Amino acid sequence: MNRKTALLALSSLLASLSLNGCASSQQGKIVNHSFEFNAHLDSPEVQVLNYEYSTQKPDRDQLLGVGGNRVPQASHISGGFPRGDFVYMKWRIRSTGEVFEDRVDLRTRITGSIKDKKIYCVIDGGQLYILLIPFDYFRQKVSTEELNRAKAEATTPLKRVLRMKILHHVQQIYPDPITQLR
Repeated sequence: MNRKTALLALSSLLASLSLNGCASSQQGKIVNHSFEFNAHLDSPEVQVLNYEYSTQKPDRDQLLGVGGNRVPQASHISGGFPRGDFVYMKWRIRSTGEVFEDRVDLRTRITGSIKDKKIYCVIDGGQLYILLIPFDYFRQKVSTEELNRAKAEATTPLKRVLRMKILHHVQQIYPDPITQLR
């Protein structure tokens, strides 16, 4: 066996051990849930430059959009996959060119189960909001007046998304609603 073949075999073995370690550390963390944002509908005045929903703190070299790639302005993933510990979003306000970014540690913000729930991100100007919405969210009865009032009050990106609160049980997990009022 020559040196090149031996190095290749050794690197394959190390990669295999590394992947097995990752898989075993994720055991029990696979949860049926979803992650979603839609800047096209919710926040057409912003351009998403980068995002990540991850089990590790995002590393700049691992992020989407590096090297001039276009970043999708909407994303939806759903199914059984590891519960993410972090959300990272970077965006630009089209009219001013201002760039914002936010990293949110979900481990302290979502303390209960996220089974059958959607983590939904919405950007309103320079602020990222993260909402938790159960899959079985429909209320039984909503009056026409309630629906019309919700539509009329939906004047900002966050309010457009929160109009779902009429039909859904929406929990804001970031920023803290109390902090937001200050």
